[in-house]
Order: sequence, then structure tokens, then C-alpha cells
Amino acid sequence: MGSRPAAVFPPSDADLPDDVVSLVARACAADPSRPAIIFEDGVELSRQGLVERAERFAGFLAERVSAGDRIAIAVGNRAEFMIAWIAAVARGATIVPINTGARRRDAAHLLRDSDAVLAISDSERRDLLASLLPECPSLAEVIVVSDDEPDGLAEHRGGMDLALGDARVDAGAITNVYYTSGTTGLPKGCAVDHSYWIRFVDLYRRIYGMESDDRLLTCLNFFYNDPSWHLLTALHSGSTFVAMRRFSVSRFWDVVRRQAITQLFGIAAIPTLLLTAPPGSGDRDHGVRFAVQVGIPTPDAHRELVDRWGFPWLELYGLTETGIVTAMPPELGGETVGSGSIGLPAPEVELRLAAGDAGGGDSEGRGEIEVRAPGMMRGYLGRSRETGEAFRDGWFRTGDLARRDREGLLYFEGRLKDLVRRSGENVSALEVETVLCEHPDVAEAAVVPVPDELRGEEVKAHVRLRDGASPDAVPPRELADHCAERLAPHKVPRFIEYRSEDFPRTPSMRIAKRELIDSDPNPRSTAWDRETAEPR
Repeated sequence: MGSRPAAVFPPSDADLPDDVVSLVARACAADPSRPAIIFEDGVELSRQGLVERAERFAGFLAERVSAGDRIAIAVGNRAEFMIAWIAAVARGATIVPINTGARRRDAAHLLRDSDAVLAISDSERRDLLASLLPECPSLAEVIVVSDDEPDGLAEHRGGMDLALGDARVDAGAITNVYYTSGTTGLPKGCAVDHSYWIRFVDLYRRIYGMESDDRLLTCLNFFYNDPSWHLLTALHSGSTFVAMRRFSVSRFWDVVRRQAITQLFGIAAIPTLLLTAPPGSGDRDHGVRFAVQVGIPTPDAHRELVDRWGFPWLELYGLTETGIVTAMPPELGGETVGSGSIGLPAPEVELRLAAGDAGGGDSEGRGEIEVRAPGMMRGYLGRSRETGEAFRDGWFRTGDLARRDREGLLYFEGRLKDLVRRSGENVSALEVETVLCEHPDVAEAAVVPVPDELRGEEVKAHVRLRDGASPDAVPPRELADHCAERLAPHKVPRFIEYRSEDFPRTPSMRIAKRELIDSDPNPRSTAWDRETAEPR
């Protein structure tokens, strides 16, 4: 089997420090007046301003929390989120981001499971967190960020600021705990240390490059891990991090043009949603050099993205637990458009495709992605059993399937458990979704199992049509026939249901299939049934 040369990626950045605090202090001292963060609405924070505010809040924290304590934060996309994070890490504490859409039950779980001693909230979530104080024995106080951005933490000040340069930082300390939802059970806290963030900065610069005149845009929620390493990468590169308050199709390209963006980063449904806007004469009126995308939806969509906006869209694959696992090198971006490949293993990543626990390989050449690499998570907080189950002889088991071609390129084949087990046959939800999305009138699809007495499970497809298409113009029989021409009979959806509204989504903008299933107690009643419907 052939393989592409490892030299496609440059060597590691020898100038990187070992910890987040040193990276921030050094980068901001080198160019204090340069903007560290610019928000889409014009709110701007200089590097000097970032350091001064972080040092002030770190002095406040030094009087309230000890090294190793955990601090929950429920704040939207605003400067104080990053200020509080850097301050907490300088103090030696750990930040626990809370989804800003969390409600009482899920917020309480995160606060109790993490044993958070302090919570930082914006005004929108103040009442929720305050109401949970009696239910969370470890939680002593809720700090509220005022509306005066970027000085929403100004009133919280200790007797003495904690200078970042004087902070005693343990590079092995846990900086963040991210709660990730699996297929079963309550969310688990993924604990990461300084090496996790330094590794992100190193890999992004080695794979894609970033210079002082670049501007990277994120439209992701700050409670997700990506915006934090975007900020660190921009600081270390001497460039500027630009953030949207929240993703918006209608505002996206205006922000790109107004803020002179050169690099984009997206996940999950972002490109699909961008393609829902009608093409315009100004689609190529921008300075973007490339987009890094976690999960390009289909080969046809990939070609449409490149043709419409005129720059490469480069696939990246990774998990919260692992960081970057595979990436499409920019020099291969042109020749792999529409291939569906997620690229090559990132530098220093060991990757193998493992057979299932029952033994024997997949008949279609697929295997579970297992990973060994520097900078991965330290484990699930307080869950040694789950941590042990996540690793096999030192290899992290992702739960994702992939295949590898003769040149070493990898292809994502779906979740190991995102399957429909129909009459003893495993049906990959991703495979069916990909075929459905190849239909010109389908914007997005989600395939889920439906219990069936005869076959165990049946295949159901939830479908959202593109703007301008309707169920009358695109009847479900047409979609079933489209699938039947491209898939084995047992993979063709028996049930098809159209959605008039967007899908429920996870914080990372993936379709929340568990929520989709739970909100559909009678999955047959509102769906078209291929076995009982009259032929078209």
C-alpha cells in the first residue's frame, strides 16, 4: 500500500512556551496595542487590555479560590469569557464552560459533577445559576458580569492584581473541563491541561500557517473549545482573532468583508446553512484564502462551496478528547475536492483502524478510529471506569468509523453507534444521509432507527428541503427511488418525514439525534411509509 510523505507537514514550532499563561503574556508584551479580539459589532480588546483585565480578575480569584478549584462559566460570546479563562488559568484554577442554552437540569449536573466552587454568569443566566446554589453544595458564590463590555468584571477586584509574568503555572495542571455527551448516560467532563492548548496552536500553524496579517473568524460559541485555541493561535502568530456573537447566515459574509477575514473555521452544518442563501454577484468579493471545516457535508456540497466562493475548503477531523486527529493539507486541497476525504493523520498522531470487539474486520474495509497522540485529554473528571473504557492499550477509541485508501488518505464513515440494525444488517446513518443530500432539493437529512417487531429496527430519514422546494414538488417516493438507485435495498429508508424547521442541534451544531428521537414518540405516525404508500 502506498502512502503520502510525512514531510507534507513542517516541523514543530520550537518557539512555543509550555503553558497558556506564558504564551499570552509573551505575545501581548510583544505588541500590546494590536487588537487581541475584535467582535463583529465593533467591540475591540487590545492585547494590553486583555492582559490588564485578566491580571485584575486573577487577583480577585486569588482571594476566593485555590489552585485546582473549578470555576463554572455561563457567559455568551463576549470578551469577559476569555478574560476570565486566562485569569483562572493564571490562578491555577480550572474553567468549566456551561452551554448558554442549558436549563436547570443540565446546568445542575455540570455544577455538581465538577464540584465547582464559583460560577461566573452573564445577566441572562444569573437567576438560573443563583437558583441552583442550594442544590450544589460546593458552589459558594455566583459572580455576575455586567453589561459594560469589556469591563464587565471590573467591579470584581482583589487587593492586588496577579501579574501574568509572576504567576506560578504548573504546565500539567487541568485548565478546562468540557462536558461531552455520549450515546448513553449523563455528560462526562473531559479534562485537559496546558499541553492540549499548546498542541492546538502548534498544529494549526504547521498545517495551515498563520501570519501577522491574517485574521481568523470564528462563529462558534465560546463555551466550545475551538474559540479558545483560535485566540491563542492568533496571539502567538501576531495576528487578530475575530468573533461573531452567534452564527448568522445573513450577517456572515458582511462580517468577513468588513473585518478583512483571511481564514475561516467551521464545524458541522455551517457550510450547509451558508449554501441556503441565494448566490449573488458579490460571492467572491472577499479576501479569504481558505476555510478549515470539521465535517464537509457531501462531495457535491464541497464542489459547490469551492466553486461559489472561490477558495479551498479543507477538511479536519478531531474530537474534544483528542484535539486535531487528521487534516487535509492545503497543497492537497485542490485535488481532493469532492473526494470526501478527511485528510492525513496530523503530525505525531498515531492512527489505526481497529476491528470491532467481537473480532473480524468490516466487510467494507472500515474500522474504528483509534488514536495515540501528544496533548490529548487527561481523562474524564472523576470517572476512572469510563476513562479506562475509552482507551484500549493506550489507544483512545473514538467511536468513529473510517477507511483508508492506497495513498493513505482517510475517509469518515460515520459513528460506530450511529447505525440502524435492520434484520441483522448494519446500516450506516451517514451513508444514507450522504445519498439523500446528493438529491438537488435536499438541504440536510438525519437518519435514525425506528423499532420494528419483524426486523428489529427500520430506517427513518428526517429531511429538510432546500429553500424553494416543497414536499408536493419533491414527494417522498422520489427520495426513496433516488436512494434505491444508489443503495442496497436494506439501506433505503422505509420512513421519510419532512421538517419545516431547522433540526435540534448540539453546541457544535451537529444534528442532535438523541433529541430528535426523544421528541418523536410515534415515529411512524407522521412519516411516509414506503411499504404501505401508493406508488407515485
